[in-house]
Amino acid sequence: MIRTALLSAAAVSLLAVAACSDNTTDDVVQAPAPGAAPAPVTETRAQTAQTTAALAFGMTRKELEDADLVSANFTDLGDIETLVLDASGALTQVVVELEGPGDRKVALPIADISPIAHANGTEKNLTTTLSAAQLAALPEWTPPPAG
Repeated sequence: MIRTALLSAAAVSLLAVAACSDNTTDDVVQAPAPGAAPAPVTETRAQTAQTTAALAFGMTRKELEDADLVSANFTDLGDIETLVLDASGALTQVVVELEGPGDRKVALPIADISPIAHANGTEKNLTTTLSAAQLAALPEWTPPPAG
């Protein structure tokens, strides 16, 4: 009985979000076709994807949006900027603004990241086994056109 009520409440919440917004967002984008720029997605699709992705990493949506990318020894490698979805709406990459000069952004496949609790125990971040040099060697991210 309680489970049915919770599922019903979740469904109503999702419908309410879907009914409220169809604006686009640049925090979550559709992966581009070869040679094309990434395309913004609707706020509704972004909300669903961010929530699903956050849960997959054992994080809240806010934690995922605020996450740093760190090495295994908690050296700051960059900040999560954007989530990249495939055509089905599944999260495939995160865009990371790398530490260092130039605000360089790269797309990192989600297979190369995992959640990690910060040494202080109060924050959750993402970690990778890639080095700062390997991250810097990734192709630069091209954001979607403003619009």
